[in-house]
Amino acid sequence: MLMASSGKPAHKNRHFSQSLRHALLGLGSAFQHERNLRFDVFAAILVVIAGLVVHVSRQDWLWLILAVASVIGAELANSVVEALVRLQVGPNFDPDPQIGRLLNVAAGFVLVVSIAAVAIGGLIFWPYLWR
Repeated sequence: MLMASSGKPAHKNRHFSQSLRHALLGLGSAFQHERNLRFDVFAAILVVIAGLVVHVSRQDWLWLILAVASVIGAELANSVVEALVRLQVGPNFDPDPQIGRLLNVAAGFVLVVSIAAVAIGGLIFWPYLWR
C-alpha cells in the first residue's frame, strides 16, 4: 500500500482530471529534464511534417503514430529507470555491475524500439519519396 509522508495511506486520484493533470505534469517535467526525450519529440515533429508533405495514407499514419508513441514511451520508461537508480544510489554513483546492467538493458530497450521505428519510417516513406 502506498503511504503518504504523513504515514496515512496515499489515495489515488479521485477524478480523471486529476490523473490527466498529473500525467501532463510528468510529461512536462520529463521534457524539461530529459535531453533524449526532447530529441525524440523533435524527430516526431519532423516525421509529422514529412507525412503531411508527402500525403501519407491513413493506414501509414497509424503505423507512424504507433512508432513515434513507442519511441517516446520507451524513452519515458528509460527515464523512470534512471531516476529510480539515482534515488537508490544517490549522487555519488559508483556503478555496481547489476545496476549498470539494469541501466544498459533500459537503454537497449529504447535502442530496439528506435531501430524498429526507423525501419517503419523507412518502409512507409520510401514509396512516397521514390515514385
